[in-house]
Amino acid sequence: MRKFSYPDILTVVSAVLIVLAFPPWGFAPLIWVALIPWLFALSRARSLKAAWVQGIWLSFLMSVLGFHWVASVLHEFGNIPWVFSILALLLFGLIGQPQFLAMGPGIWFLRERFPESTRHGWRGAFFLLGLTLFYAGVDWFLPKIFTDTLGHSLFSARHLRQAADLGGAHLLTTLIFASNYALFTLLERIRNRGEPSFWPALNAALPQLGLVLLLCASAWSYGSVRLKVLEKALAKPLGYLQAGVIQGNIGDIEKIAAERGLHDAAESVIGTMLDLSDRALAMSPRPDILIWPETSYPSTFRTPQTADELGRDLQVERFVAERKIPLLFGGYDHDGRKDFNSFFVLTPPTALPPALTKASMTRGDENHIQVYHKNMLLMFGEYIPGASYIRWLRETFPQVGNFGRGPGPSILTVHPARGAGSSGSLPEVLASPVICYEALFPNYIIEAARKGSQMILNITNDSWFGPWGEPQLHLALVTFRSIESRLPQLRSTNTGISALILPDGEIVQTTAWGIPTVMNSKIPIIQPIPTLMIKWGDWFGWFAFCTGLTFLLFLSPWIQNIRRYQRGTHRVSS
Repeated sequence: MRKFSYPDILTVVSAVLIVLAFPPWGFAPLIWVALIPWLFALSRARSLKAAWVQGIWLSFLMSVLGFHWVASVLHEFGNIPWVFSILALLLFGLIGQPQFLAMGPGIWFLRERFPESTRHGWRGAFFLLGLTLFYAGVDWFLPKIFTDTLGHSLFSARHLRQAADLGGAHLLTTLIFASNYALFTLLERIRNRGEPSFWPALNAALPQLGLVLLLCASAWSYGSVRLKVLEKALAKPLGYLQAGVIQGNIGDIEKIAAERGLHDAAESVIGTMLDLSDRALAMSPRPDILIWPETSYPSTFRTPQTADELGRDLQVERFVAERKIPLLFGGYDHDGRKDFNSFFVLTPPTALPPALTKASMTRGDENHIQVYHKNMLLMFGEYIPGASYIRWLRETFPQVGNFGRGPGPSILTVHPARGAGSSGSLPEVLASPVICYEALFPNYIIEAARKGSQMILNITNDSWFGPWGEPQLHLALVTFRSIESRLPQLRSTNTGISALILPDGEIVQTTAWGIPTVMNSKIPIIQPIPTLMIKWGDWFGWFAFCTGLTFLLFLSPWIQNIRRYQRGTHRVSS
């Protein structure tokens, strides 16, 4: 059996520092030095295999410590016994951060094959740039369930995070990795120097340190400029949308009961949501819209299978018609073949029919209902790969959904209510709907922004994950969608954390976890602000991979030998 070694201790330290830099802990400054112990562990590795082991070790520890709630959701949502849920978490740890699996042996190989002269001084600055870009590219390229990267830890860095509208969170990852590697190089030379003074080591590391300072200063300066543009846009918006966000805090057990058709539980869910909605309408300023979170409606809407379901549909329709308030809510839809995780926009009818019936609901749908179907589904939560074709998979895990997929990024037209107490000034707002997991993917929001979206409507259900860890991390990750698209984002969750996020990534309103709450939010709708991400999409990852690889190849000893050989041949021929 392999013994626990000093390099292993160093990797443990790195894993702990990385986890502490991310929410819910939030000690973000640690991220600038978090990789240094791991880089020292790699420098002590005696073989490619030993370096790979350190990569596995860091991936495992960071995944298990930072995503410990994976076991909880498998147990609570998947109904899987704790022993198997914990085993699944341990297996997830082996692949949860694949960039470390690749870059552990990759960094060791490059350091072994490249002469020290190419890793210090001005050549060292180019080596650092190539290695940094290559790391960011590998991190972007390799698949992850939660799409996290080191750059997400800077979600609260007001100036630096603005650079994400150029290249997303992976652009910020380059700053972090470059800082860690430059400081590691300096510390390594100080530790290994033979001189009585550390000045020669510092002098050799100055080009790398200077490059890092230049990159960080450039990002900060860019952020300062963008913040001024955003401050002007937010000071004079096109108008405001007042939204009442209903956080019902419907717990997991109650929601399961409701979704299985138990009458009392379903009535309790609807009653809670409608009572909180009436509380919101009594607020000042009065909301222009109400928004309920993902799957807050406990059955399919407008495709009732029982008299109870029909009664709930009519109850919601009557609420919207009588209060004259648009209601945006998450629920389920059915097309005769598949169920869909859906987002409904229900607008009050222009004329209230004498009696709401199933027949009256199906007439004039185009005038006052819009439906969006979730497109990007969570693996092993909303679908199992291959379950559509493999019957035993469906039978073994009946609790896992087998939802259909919607067409993709869409635009919903929201017509704010007008009446006594209304504060809105816009006849309509074009909104991009996203449901939970979809908000982790930059291109999904970018495509909607290209279609003319003026805001992001994000409905989420994080109730399965517990109060600590996932809710805070999920919120941090989705703030980057507002920065990349420069759109305000309203986030409605079942148990928390609901939030209003401005186009600069500032989280200006939040709710507490696990408390029934009404959040009355004033959302500024601004003129479109062009960004490189909107123009080019999520481009930085492949650019970083190709450019970093090119830099490293150019500096490689093989290319240098070829160039020396060519120069020697030229002299002989002359």
